[in-house]
Amino acid sequence: MMGTADLTVFLAESGGRPIATATLMVMPNVTYRCAPTAFVEAVVVVPDRRREGVATAVMHRVLDTARVAGCNKIQLLSHKRHADDGAHDLYTSLGFVPEAEGFRRYLAEPPAAATGPRDPRWG
Repeated sequence: MMGTADLTVFLAESGGRPIATATLMVMPNVTYRCAPTAFVEAVVVVPDRRREGVATAVMHRVLDTARVAGCNKIQLLSHKRHADDGAHDLYTSLGFVPEAEGFRRYLAEPPAAATGPRDPRWG
């Protein structure tokens, strides 16, 4: 785990090999009694280590870190394409509720991961 005061990157390793990641950003908020809000991004597990509980373990660390930071809520986005690969099931098993519609706008060309082939290391 590495980070700054408001950004933490979680990295799970096995045998010195990176196998999973997640990023947590804690942002001040003026609602909810000014408790900060946590945003989770880049929850990824390498394909050959999926379905082993790695993402669950990483997400528990993310949730604990947000709780210690005093966050009132945690938000994350998961692409619609992950509805059938287990990612959405993972998030609901951790207590996340799909209650909002997400919007995205690229300010430059979309990154290759959004439009083209994915990096085979991350699926």
